[in-house]
Amino acid sequence: MVYSDIVVQIDKPEARARYETAVALAARGHRRVAGVYLKTSLINQYNSIDPIAWLPPDTLNQLVHEHIAAQDRAAGASSAALLAIAKRAGVEAEWHVVSGDTPDDLVALARCADLVVLPPPTPYAAYSVHASAVAVGLECGGPILIVPEGSQPSEIGARVLIAWNGGREAARAVRDALPLLAEGAAVEVRVAGDAADDPAGALRRRLEGRGLKVNVVVAAHHADEHVADWLASEAKQADCDMIVMGLYGHTRVREFVLGGVSRGMLHEPPLPLLISH
Repeated sequence: MVYSDIVVQIDKPEARARYETAVALAARGHRRVAGVYLKTSLINQYNSIDPIAWLPPDTLNQLVHEHIAAQDRAAGASSAALLAIAKRAGVEAEWHVVSGDTPDDLVALARCADLVVLPPPTPYAAYSVHASAVAVGLECGGPILIVPEGSQPSEIGARVLIAWNGGREAARAVRDALPLLAEGAAVEVRVAGDAADDPAGALRRRLEGRGLKVNVVVAAHHADEHVADWLASEAKQADCDMIVMGLYGHTRVREFVLGGVSRGMLHEPPLPLLISH
C-alpha cells in the first residue's frame, strides 16, 4: 500500500524540502500531489480591526490591495516551485487557494487526502495563517508529515524512529506510518519507561512479522521535555530519516494542552515528523 493523494501546504518557493518530500512520496504510487496556499484576510493579519480602523479609507483600501497582491505573488511563486519539482519527477500536480483564517478549509481537504505535508507550527506564520499542523493534526483524522524548514530533501522510510508508549495515539501513528516504510526498513523503537515488562514486545513482533528490522531501546525518563530531547538525540544518532509519534492533546484548545513530548518535538523537529491523533 502507498499513499495516493497527498496534500502539501505551499507558502514560499524556498520550502523545497517540503515540496520535494511530498512529490517523492506521490511518485512512489504514481499518484498526484495537490499544493494548497492558505490565504488570509487583512483583518486576520492584525488579529482584529482595531489597529487599522482609524486609517483613512484610501489608505485602508491600499493596504487591502497590497495584502492581496502580496499573497497572490507568494501563491504563484510557491506553486511554480511545486509544479516544477513535480514535472521533473513525472508526478501529476495541481494547486489551490483556500482560506487560512481558520483551520477549517485545510482540515476539510485533509480529511479527503491520504497524507498532508505541512511546515512546523510557528507563532510567526506567513500572513498570520491560523491553520497550524497542530490544529489540522488534531482535527483531520489522518496522518500529518511535518517537514522542518531548511532541511535537506531526502527519501524517507528506510530508517525510522517510533516513539512508543502503547497508547492509542502511538498505535494510530504506527499504522499511519506503515505505508511510508521501505521494504526491509530499519525501525528504531524508543520507549520512555520500565524495561522490566518488555513494553514494546508486541510492537516488535508485529513489525518483524512484516519483514522489518527492529531495535528497541527502553530508558527511564520522567520529565516530558527531557523525553523530547532524548528522542531527537536518538533519532540523530541512529541516522533516522523520519520520526513517528502520536499527537496528544484536545481539539478545542489545541496547543495549550498538548502533552509535553508533543510540544517539545513539534515546533523544532530535527527530522521529518509523522504525527497522528
